[in-house]
Amino acid sequence: MKKIKNALVILAGGKGSRFGKKIPKQFIEINGENLIHFFLKRVDTRNFNKILIVLKHSHFKYIKNLKFDFPSVDFLFTNAGKSRQISSLNALQKLKPFEPRNILIHDAARPFCTNNLILKILKQLKKNYSAIPYVLNPDKKVLGYKEFNQNLKFIQTPQGFKFKTIFEAHNKSLINNAKDDSILLPKEKINFIKVEKLNFKITYPDDFNYFKLFLKPIFKTGIGYDIHRIDTKTKNGLKLCGIKINYSKLIGHSDADVCMHAICDSIFGALSMKDIGYYFSNKNSKWKNKNSLHFINFAKEKLKEKKFFIVNLDINIICEKPNISKYRKKMIENLSSILKIPNKIISIKATSNEKIGFIGDGLGIAAESIIQISNEKLY
Repeated sequence: MKKIKNALVILAGGKGSRFGKKIPKQFIEINGENLIHFFLKRVDTRNFNKILIVLKHSHFKYIKNLKFDFPSVDFLFTNAGKSRQISSLNALQKLKPFEPRNILIHDAARPFCTNNLILKILKQLKKNYSAIPYVLNPDKKVLGYKEFNQNLKFIQTPQGFKFKTIFEAHNKSLINNAKDDSILLPKEKINFIKVEKLNFKITYPDDFNYFKLFLKPIFKTGIGYDIHRIDTKTKNGLKLCGIKINYSKLIGHSDADVCMHAICDSIFGALSMKDIGYYFSNKNSKWKNKNSLHFINFAKEKLKEKKFFIVNLDINIICEKPNISKYRKKMIENLSSILKIPNKIISIKATSNEKIGFIGDGLGIAAESIIQISNEKLY
């Protein structure tokens, strides 16, 4: 088997008991990213020939897309042990056949590690047995009622080692439950390096507020359009944006509310889904004369499933008649109530077709909807 230069181990087997959630903190997603995914995006994975993730078998479902998201990375996986020390040893044994020169062991709960830190550690390993990052804490330290001023080192990960050095240290260790790999080394082989404070560990739920600061919201836009012929034999029954209007109704398989249908299609478009006809075919008698509120509720559920929120809704109604302006307020209020969004992010405009074509002849009404959604709730 070909020897490799650098390997990275990500320890992700912790329960996160202090975090107080059913899902371990390292797998909780914000904006579609968990801590492991976020960390791997921040660093240059080309620095490593192998990246090994240590986790419980039952948690693999949370990272099953990693190979798809990082196709150039040569991932390995191994089972977590009952303790951090056993998990580290499992990782070392998994990597031993590849005989890596250097190994970095990192906690999945430290997603803010930068590429500069990794390069600094790898550089130190050219002339040292280890490279152990630390920071100094300027806060006052008190033990009981007594203050002490020693410059305590707060140890971080990733910790870098010559593979042979740390592998030997683990196998010779008399400690059974070490919370840190560097503690297993003899003092003369420990090389501390002072690093950035930003690389802190996510431990409690409040810590995720810092994580969120690094995540940029995703915005997506969708466009929807619908048009229906006017039933000139009728004098009422028209519905637009769910509001009944005293005007000739539109001909359609459902209630023919062109605005609601356009809104649905714009939501589907923003979510990269198919068109409204795919989900509610006009060939299916089930949807005959169906209230379009049913379709809107379906679209709302899809937004909820994919964890997106409406940021702005812009509707343009194209018709010669009726006069839309006197219904605009009711339409906005109704959509606000249905979609659970504030009035201020809804715009309803109307225009004629200047007597041109099918709509200009007063034979039809069309609506177009442009929607913007985000994975961050802004309203």
